[in-house]
Amino acid sequence: MLKVYPRLNLDIRFSDIILNLLSFLTIPDREKQTHEIQSFWQSKKEVIVTLSVRTSLDLLLQSLNLPAGSEVLMSAVNIRDMVEIVKRHGLIPVPVDISLDTLAPSLELLEDQISERSRLFIIAHLFGAITNLAPYAKLCRKHNILLIEDCAQAFAGSKYYGYPDADISFFSFGSIKSCTALGGAVALVGDKQLARQIKSIEQQYPVRSETWFFKRLLKYLGLKFFSIPLIYGTLIACLKLLNQDVDRVINSLTRGFSQGDILTNIRYRPPRQMLSLLNRRLRICNHHHFEQRRFNGQRFLSLLPSEIICPGRQAEYHSFWVFPILVPNPELLMTQLRVNGFDTTRGTTSLTCIDRSYDKNQLPAVYPLQGKRLIDQVLYLPVAASFSDKELQDLAELVNQFI
Repeated sequence: MLKVYPRLNLDIRFSDIILNLLSFLTIPDREKQTHEIQSFWQSKKEVIVTLSVRTSLDLLLQSLNLPAGSEVLMSAVNIRDMVEIVKRHGLIPVPVDISLDTLAPSLELLEDQISERSRLFIIAHLFGAITNLAPYAKLCRKHNILLIEDCAQAFAGSKYYGYPDADISFFSFGSIKSCTALGGAVALVGDKQLARQIKSIEQQYPVRSETWFFKRLLKYLGLKFFSIPLIYGTLIACLKLLNQDVDRVINSLTRGFSQGDILTNIRYRPPRQMLSLLNRRLRICNHHHFEQRRFNGQRFLSLLPSEIICPGRQAEYHSFWVFPILVPNPELLMTQLRVNGFDTTRGTTSLTCIDRSYDKNQLPAVYPLQGKRLIDQVLYLPVAASFSDKELQDLAELVNQFI
């Protein structure tokens, strides 16, 4: 039986899922759970708990009610749904190319892209790398642009509670995120009036049903079981035997939202049991886990030659939520690693490089070449906090042989 290390381990214990399933015998107090979640954040800002970061962005854009054609500057590499939500509000997403070394958007390009129609700048902390926002905050203040940081991939326990001078900070606890509660998000909003407007709109949403979340817990309990390397290897073998596309099947199982209209899917309030699980995860958050994951990420980096491009290698802080590398033929390496017991993924079903978004009356946009290169050549390696040094060396040796 082949042992295969899964591409991404769910950051949740069996006991957390089982205890939450048992808690369905009680009815958690929504206000109490929400208040305790809010108390986790070391911030003077308003803390709003929502179903997802996508929900938070949609609520924000509804509250701002910007004129159609307003521009939203965004990190060029971003989540497809975030770009789609911007467009659905009649706004124009404007990509700002990133540095492959730091994953930070180019400050020079950002300033060049600012126009009289620019209203927001959404900067994404990618893959666990956290960007110093001080220069971006200064530039946004100069041009009266709201600075929004998307920390969906950058939660690192007590290491980072959001940049104090950001207007809004989003954190995600979706199914594949760090400290997952299998859903849920937190938005930190500096403007009290804006926060009240967001809460007012969200209160009109129906609550996602407890039955929906119960089924979700059962689904991820199963996925957690199948992520055990020996069992995962058997699953991969069975999928191949049935002539099934491994990436398509696994990506569909871990997708945060079902297919369909994005706004219809996200305009809900989180169920009580999701709030209960998120509260528990934050209360018992294992801060040592993030340091171990970071240690393994840095150790793995040291085993790779400098010519291998590892996006974010020079970031000031990197918790290695995922470990990406860029290679000319990622599909070939993906196949080679899977044969040798390490499952990998391209992960490009949700992530995209934002294309030109300007209309005929505008100057041509600067095409995000580095962002495009990342999407075309990225491969995510299963570097986990639980890996031994021997496992890290084995994986590095396979990658180095391919290069």
